[in-house]
Amino acid sequence: MHLRFPRLAVPAGANTEACVFLRLPAQKPFELASWDIRTRSSGAGLGALHFLVYVYTGERLAEFSKDAGHIVPSRGCLDLGPVDRDRRQLVASGFARTRGALPQGVALSLNPVPAVPGGPPEGIGLLLDGNWSNGGSRTRYASARVVLHRAPVHTVRRLAQPIFERSAEIALDVPPNVSPNEGHVMSTETSTAAYNTAHPEAPPVRDTWGAGITGGPAGDACVLMLTGHMHKRGRFFGVDLIGSDGQVNNPVGGFPNRFEPGRSHLFAAVDYTDPGILRFSPPQPLRATESLHYACWDDNGVTTPVRLGCEETQGVTPGRPGNPAKPCTFGCPGTDPEYPGRTFTGACVPANLVAGETPDDEVCALAGWYFDAAPGSGCDVTGLPALR
Repeated sequence: MHLRFPRLAVPAGANTEACVFLRLPAQKPFELASWDIRTRSSGAGLGALHFLVYVYTGERLAEFSKDAGHIVPSRGCLDLGPVDRDRRQLVASGFARTRGALPQGVALSLNPVPAVPGGPPEGIGLLLDGNWSNGGSRTRYASARVVLHRAPVHTVRRLAQPIFERSAEIALDVPPNVSPNEGHVMSTETSTAAYNTAHPEAPPVRDTWGAGITGGPAGDACVLMLTGHMHKRGRFFGVDLIGSDGQVNNPVGGFPNRFEPGRSHLFAAVDYTDPGILRFSPPQPLRATESLHYACWDDNGVTTPVRLGCEETQGVTPGRPGNPAKPCTFGCPGTDPEYPGRTFTGACVPANLVAGETPDDEVCALAGWYFDAAPGSGCDVTGLPALR
């Protein structure tokens, strides 16, 4: 499968991130085994900061139509696509020239998705995200080509499964910082703990991924890759390995936490536009008694623009978990058919930052890929029979 990122102009002194969505007609999965990424740049001073390939896993493929094939300048690719644009999984990443491959016997299935919710699978959606920096004095030009290689027949023993755990969004709630030097960056560990305290009758939310958790493996697993997913007010993302004893069991010399001195993580990300990847080679075994805990540190007006929203009750800060504030983008009339049952005072005011579908709201998800361990052989699946 050959993919092309068209020629992009990067002005002198600019740091430009742009995205291209490709819709490929298909009714059957494409079982990916390896990939090649080659970014191209013209002239001195231009370099690639990252190049990312995502597969879209939502149900609204048709709503990408107006942007499909076109370059859309966008930080984090948040400005194109339908409301479920965040349903995407990072497949590959690279710089000038990168080659990557899955372990022998493992393939990653790029599945066709519906054009509309509830419809039949109609195509594979791939999102290309390129970020280039031009330190020169003239406009330069960048492009990229990606080749995805299908696994040969009768060689696949295990299909990689997605990790996409986002329970931290249930309670994510950061008040607006409206007084200079008085605000702070809040972690989802804090908001989830407050939620659990307020709901003692319910099973506690753990913000972890592993065996026995919805969307997790049935038993021992082999983790291929980890990454994080945040929006523009996400300042830090951290992942901890939780051992069989329930305690943090991160390796020595891990990723330092920028908001909690002395704390380090198995993996961390500090930039929502370039989340980074922790790729394991060989795959990282995760026993059924172990898990991965994750958290986001979010900023609502300390070093980022404060979240603004349409006021619903005079004097009450809008926005709460499960009910984000209406953005002020097109004003705040008394009613809006897209927000049924809600009325507005007309004022645009600082709002609470909570999880939501718009780019102005936040997300906090642990993403990646894994496959089920082979009985008796762990992460070596070469002795298993071919799936087909």
